[in-house]
Amino acid sequence: MAQRGWFADGPVILDFGSSRVEITHRKFDECAITWDQIDMSVPIDWYEHFDWRSDPNAALRQARDRPLRAVNIIERTTSADWRPRVLHAVEFLFDGARLAIYNAMDENGITDVPEAELPAAHWRRVHVA
Repeated sequence: MAQRGWFADGPVILDFGSSRVEITHRKFDECAITWDQIDMSVPIDWYEHFDWRSDPNAALRQARDRPLRAVNIIERTTSADWRPRVLHAVEFLFDGARLAIYNAMDENGITDVPEAELPAAHWRRVHVA
């Protein structure tokens, strides 16, 4: 982890004022989503020194203070019978910004790549809210 970088193995917490959503990806396709379960006023008790920060990633700064318009689940579709769909990301669409918390192979990834640049084949968007 680079100095002042963010810890990709820990949860990504988005604070919407009245509530927070916490997202953590693990393994190949596991994703935990909780609301208001992590008390950010309590220091992080881990073997290294960590702290809560509001701006560890440029993509988060682009979405800050913008109205949230939609929440989607992005799935990767495959031809395999045993696993036809794999959860890839939780996508937040704001006025003028897109934020996706995605599975970066056993850790969290954050991107603000515009949805128009996503590949059309092998992906499925499931509207949640």
